[in-house]
Amino acid sequence: MSGKEIIGSVDFGTNEAPAPEYVQTESGQLVTPDFLAFLKQAMSGQLAEPDHDDELDPQVRGLAEELSVIHLPEWTSPVGRKLAEPTVTSIKQATRVAEYLIKRGVRVHPELEEIRWVPTPSGAPGAFDTGAHITPDAEGNWPTPDAEEFYDFDEISVKQVEGSAWYATHPRGIACEGKTKSEAYAAMVAELRRRIDDASGGSLI
Repeated sequence: MSGKEIIGSVDFGTNEAPAPEYVQTESGQLVTPDFLAFLKQAMSGQLAEPDHDDELDPQVRGLAEELSVIHLPEWTSPVGRKLAEPTVTSIKQATRVAEYLIKRGVRVHPELEEIRWVPTPSGAPGAFDTGAHITPDAEGNWPTPDAEEFYDFDEISVKQVEGSAWYATHPRGIACEGKTKSEAYAAMVAELRRRIDDASGGSLI
């Protein structure tokens, strides 16, 4: 380097974003605050609060809540062939998407609503509940679903697991165990009856 003069230096940074801060959960896991917010949203089925303090436009918030957890009904082709079972999905950055769609002119018109989702009575949290979809009657009124339709006894399935215990299952995500087939079935009927009784005092809408 003799005979040469250094006149300056340049730092070629990578411009990488700073590493996210981590918090420790009760079980000792290190996760980001964003991940914790996602878990809270997934468990509750509700839109997480925005990071900024500005009050959201009611139309934006309403649309964002619809997009944050979406309950899709069974999907069939025009000829009646089943393409997909009822599904629960979501859109990431629901608030941002909602703000954009509102600016694009998208609006929700309740008078045009042809289908509505209702939760399973005494069922799982919203994000994990496929629930059911209802349609208005001829007068445009939305019926109150019967809890017994959600917990139809005819949908109970009982199978034995490799010569051991018997298990009764129901499409609503319920399972009961028994030493015999009849015992497992009876346990499932009792559980469904309990849930129907719990839901009988309130509206599902």
